[in-house]
Amino acid sequence: MKKKILIGVSWPYSNGPMHIGHLAGQNIVCDVFARFHRMKGNDVLMVSGSDTHGTPITVKAEEKGIPIEEFWRENHKNFLEIFKTLQVSFDLFTDTHTENHKEVTQNFIRILDEKGYLLRKETEQFYDEKAQRFLVDRYIEGKCPYCGYIPARGDQCDSCGHVLTPEELIDPVSKLTGTTPVMRKSEHLFFDLSKLQKPLESYIKDKTYWRKNTLEFSKAWLKEGLEPRAMSRDIDWGVPVPIEGFTNKVVYVWFEAVIGYLSAAIEWAKNNGTPSAWESFWKDDTAEHYYFIAKDNIPFHSLFWPAQLIAYNSKYTGSELQSPLPGEETNRELKLPYNVVANMFLNIRGEKMSKSKGTFITAQELIDTFSPELVRYFFVRYAPENHDIDFEWKDLITLNNNELVATFGNFVYRVLSYAQKRFGDSFEFTAIDPAVEQKIVRTFEKVGTLLENVSFASAIQEVMALAQFGNQYLNEHEPWKITDNAEAKDKVSQAVAVVYALRTLIGPFIPSVTEKLSITFGEQNEVAWNWSGLPKSVTLKEVTPLVKKVESEEK
Repeated sequence: MKKKILIGVSWPYSNGPMHIGHLAGQNIVCDVFARFHRMKGNDVLMVSGSDTHGTPITVKAEEKGIPIEEFWRENHKNFLEIFKTLQVSFDLFTDTHTENHKEVTQNFIRILDEKGYLLRKETEQFYDEKAQRFLVDRYIEGKCPYCGYIPARGDQCDSCGHVLTPEELIDPVSKLTGTTPVMRKSEHLFFDLSKLQKPLESYIKDKTYWRKNTLEFSKAWLKEGLEPRAMSRDIDWGVPVPIEGFTNKVVYVWFEAVIGYLSAAIEWAKNNGTPSAWESFWKDDTAEHYYFIAKDNIPFHSLFWPAQLIAYNSKYTGSELQSPLPGEETNRELKLPYNVVANMFLNIRGEKMSKSKGTFITAQELIDTFSPELVRYFFVRYAPENHDIDFEWKDLITLNNNELVATFGNFVYRVLSYAQKRFGDSFEFTAIDPAVEQKIVRTFEKVGTLLENVSFASAIQEVMALAQFGNQYLNEHEPWKITDNAEAKDKVSQAVAVVYALRTLIGPFIPSVTEKLSITFGEQNEVAWNWSGLPKSVTLKEVTPLVKKVESEEK
């Protein structure tokens, strides 16, 4: 049965160019998943955008001395160029500074306030007397109270991953002036997560299919007990809080950004002239929501976002639709996340990449050095699915030359070039060997199951195993030594059949290779995810190497 698949990809802060941690964490495997489901015939909507609000943006813009909007738009443009080069197929990559996102976010806040999920609390927060302004999260640094790491930020420790509040830091210092801040009172809105403790415990009870790190991390948060969390802040850059008495404050980014998955779907529907089309992805019984993130975003997607949705869904309990969202027509609840697909970190010398700290390698630098095919392959094959890994330039070279070229590319080229040379451009298939077909069918089954279960590294290895099987078959039968044309053609035909299958199997991972092979076979590039046998013949043309060897001196 056809499904509705919504893929939400965590929103990168537009406080600098995209770094390779974003590619390793979410922005390649999400596309593999989207392409796989499109090939299966499912309806897919993949959305994300630039996170344009919050202190990471304001801090960097102030450091550079340029207007905030000018600063983030330049980085947003960089993100779009990276995605285009790497063929990441977003249905919409937007930003959080749109009127649409503002409207949807404020709608959420009004409903949660009406339903009693927002608290008013007077708090003490840090104030920089020299700069004469309140300090929020990233304007404060200090020692992490959990692991002792310096400098931990006022919102999170990059070393141990704990989500923090500025007040928890030991020996706090203002990033603006380097002085020790003082405490002053300020009234804020808090999202009462404690009210959602039991619904969230019930929600994750059946999530045994989540990755172990995601599930265990979420359970640990619930075991500690959820507390009300501030969702407004004293800065002037962001979505204004639409509640009387708080209109001089903006919505905290942790609360606002995840709403972007919904607002982006609404924007997509409006852009396509079908304002209500988003509802089929958010309310259809067959809809499944997958969120692709890095591990530091786990609680925001596995607990906080479901909590926001559960609270918001209380508006649908009446007989009439309350405070409709743009294009909303049906009085049905919004879907909660089906799977939160969190990768671990890609580190440099053991340290997490950070744009705020300047410890990163840009994605642009990587694609200027290596082919898009290799970059995509690397971040699937070496995706940090279950543990952190250290990035090494030499790993790309080794992977390219030993696997992408030696195992896959050389096999495809030697088979097709030999078939064309000996049997001409028009190649008619002979009957497929049952053992060869069985290997192909099983590979489709294995890869399909692994991709359904978001096991990308294992899936690409199964594809490579089929290419290796084809290599072994060719070496075993050595058709170039067979003088009888009919017998030789039968052996070559089996190898070409493997290449024909690989054309489909590689599609979600490296779509440009599928495109090249479609041209070589003289066929359309609309490839479905199945094995329905071989055509009677193919027309071989433009048989060229798919990937090139990388010389070690490049890096």
